[in-house]
Amino acid sequence: MSIVRRFFRAMGRLYRRVFRRQLDPHTREIANILRGVPVLGHLSSGALHAMAAATHRRTYRRGESLYYEGDPGLGLYIVESGRIRLVSDADPERPQTLRELEAHEMFGELSLLGDVRRLETAETITEARVLGFFRPDLKNVVRRNPQAGTEIVMAMARRVATQYVEAVRVMEEREGRDAALDVYAEASARVEEESAPLP
Repeated sequence: MSIVRRFFRAMGRLYRRVFRRQLDPHTREIANILRGVPVLGHLSSGALHAMAAATHRRTYRRGESLYYEGDPGLGLYIVESGRIRLVSDADPERPQTLRELEAHEMFGELSLLGDVRRLETAETITEARVLGFFRPDLKNVVRRNPQAGTEIVMAMARRVATQYVEAVRVMEEREGRDAALDVYAEASARVEEESAPLP
């Protein structure tokens, strides 16, 4: 390698070190929390910092609801501390607990990618601190930093695709392969019908 090339590389490193934008401590802290979420852990530092800068932190008291089943979904949540319960209210007399979530677990991500209604109610079991990242936040990230936005969307798409495949597997275990494939085919056909352009 020539001396000139080494000189310019060294100057480039020095320039990046001196002039790189310093992250505020809040954004750095949020990025570190996001890095601990399995779905987001392999995002680049740039994508994590872009997402962290647009993420909202909220605190909820014990027994408070974040959203209700049937509400329009606006985005995802990540448990920073405390515990959250996802509950189905289909039978108001006997609500069914679907999942309990703890630190670094994410929920509600389906609504980040589209206009879907919440499939469950999210309520706190203990006092909880939660991070929220919503569709308008994602749109801003995509507009300002398309590469970071694409990484985030791809991470969410992988998560939803994995859940979809796992749902078919669970259905196969419970009801048999034919029933699982019938449900898969029917769901696919419904999506095609709903997304077909009007005549």
